[in-house]
Amino acid sequence: MTGPHPMRVAVSARGVEVDDGQGGVLAPWSDVRRVTAFALAAAGGTARYVSFDLVDGHCVEVDDASPEWDDVVAALPAHADLAVDDLPAALADLGPDDGVLVVAGPARAR
Repeated sequence: MTGPHPMRVAVSARGVEVDDGQGGVLAPWSDVRRVTAFALAAAGGTARYVSFDLVDGHCVEVDDASPEWDDVVAALPAHADLAVDDLPAALADLGPDDGVLVVAGPARAR
């Protein structure tokens, strides 16, 4: 018996892609209201998250412990107009007391 399939998140020209092992789901860029980041205190340090806030009120989050974290952070500037100059540095500096950081406004379709 195997455990639940971990959810994987990817950023592409099409939008935010989520694969939960049961078939992929796409949130096209037109459905992304904004991209935010936040940090929470966690055992052994700080857990950082990037959240794709959707127009329907839902969000898709990826945390810095996820295997796709680096890929999401690297791909995001190609698809969104960032509100920060250096995304990796802004995320690294984000602490639990900093609140929500707006990383990007509505992403642009390509």
